[in-house]
Amino acid sequence: MPSLFDPKARDLVLERIARLAPDRKPLWGRFTAPEMVCHVSCALRQGLGELETAPPAGPLSQAPLNWLVIHVLPWPKGKGRSPPEFLAKRPTTWQADVTRLRDLIRRFGDRGPAAEWPPSRVFGRISGRSWGVMEHKHLDHHLRQFGV
Repeated sequence: MPSLFDPKARDLVLERIARLAPDRKPLWGRFTAPEMVCHVSCALRQGLGELETAPPAGPLSQAPLNWLVIHVLPWPKGKGRSPPEFLAKRPTTWQADVTRLRDLIRRFGDRGPAAEWPPSRVFGRISGRSWGVMEHKHLDHHLRQFGV
């Protein structure tokens, strides 16, 4: 599975973000491109310990379901429910929000899988390796949502 800890996979994600435009329409779901950028930024901030969230809850926070959803199963298009903390950040300017996202991706990748990681708001206690795969999968999911 691709991971944000792999520099090549991370660079490909950053290249895709560079092709994203604020007026790009989604292929599914309700996010605008600026809202999506803020949403994925919140998820990365939570992993970096920069966004406080409620404790993990629900079936996805338990093994082995969390591992299967992160590493094996495709994510449904437009069916997921985001934690409210991942929807609270409102867009500012496109350039500022995209610059912030790119910085978060780099900082997240630089930590590496051996770092200490908090429990995921959605998936509970997961390994550093799973954090890298999950955040890559999350970014890929939303970039595909906008056709990049």
